[in-house]
Amino acid sequence: GTRTPWHQDGEYWPIEPLATCTVWIAIDAATPENGCLQVIPGSHRDRTLARHNENDADGLALNLELDASQFDAAEAVDIVLEPGQVSLHDVFLYHGSEPNHSDQSRRGMTLRFMPTTSVYRHDVSLRTSREGTLSMSERTVYLMRGIDRSGQNDFRMRH
Repeated sequence: GTRTPWHQDGEYWPIEPLATCTVWIAIDAATPENGCLQVIPGSHRDRTLARHNENDADGLALNLELDASQFDAAEAVDIVLEPGQVSLHDVFLYHGSEPNHSDQSRRGMTLRFMPTTSVYRHDVSLRTSREGTLSMSERTVYLMRGIDRSGQNDFRMRH
């Protein structure tokens, strides 16, 4: 029942240089009726982070929201998925979702992939919700393929 405000994932992930792809796997159908992901097509192309404002209003899944002057929400496109389908989006893409007020669940699983030339900074903590700080040091990073070209990533298991 919470809304995920318009945002770019790059505001939340301590990755340097910033490069990642989010994979959202639909467990249930994702439809406009149950608050599917919405995107602003092409918003990732300039590869920069737009201005975000802190928003601690009730009913939000995240506390950083794209400044409304940065985009036109009327350009939003729904990403409708059947169970088992996936969507991929860039770290710079403007996206969000409305709350699910339907009687149909909208469960999904998220994976994020970054190139091995980037470094995941475990020493960074970000305030991402009203509940407090999300410690990025608790995230485990897995080497999925190849070698860590940065030579700086820590692949130890976390909590």
